[in-house]
Amino acid sequence: MLVTFPLSYPISKLLDCVLGQEIGTVYNREKLVEMLKVTEPYNDLVREELNMIQGALELRTKTVEDVMTPLQNCFMINSDAILDFNTMSEIMESGYTRIPVYEDERSNIMDILYVKDLAFVDPDDCTPLKTITKFYNHPVHVVFHDTKLDAML
Repeated sequence: MLVTFPLSYPISKLLDCVLGQEIGTVYNREKLVEMLKVTEPYNDLVREELNMIQGALELRTKTVEDVMTPLQNCFMINSDAILDFNTMSEIMESGYTRIPVYEDERSNIMDILYVKDLAFVDPDDCTPLKTITKFYNHPVHVVFHDTKLDAML
């Protein structure tokens, strides 16, 4: 190395001046997602992990409207409901952990029922749903449909 230094150093400085500094490879979000898709057979990522990475990269571009479930497709419960065996069974069979509670019409969401709040509710007592929702009082978060998902975090 010391032997070639007098020749290699001036040549390297000359090349740096002529060619400029080396710039590393830079990817934007779209290119990075495409590269992940293309290299899927060759990397050791599980499909779910790949989906999570893609979802995280697309967080800034997606809006609430892109991921929300329309109200007509939501499982909801009326605020006047009585928590008897049938209602509790229906809630448990829905498979959801947070259930919107509406009053009068489905577009008028008043509360959110967390299924874990029903842990100590006895179906034989026929407790009114309003009693539970008023006790826990979980807030309903209302956002505009064009809100970006990264702002929701």
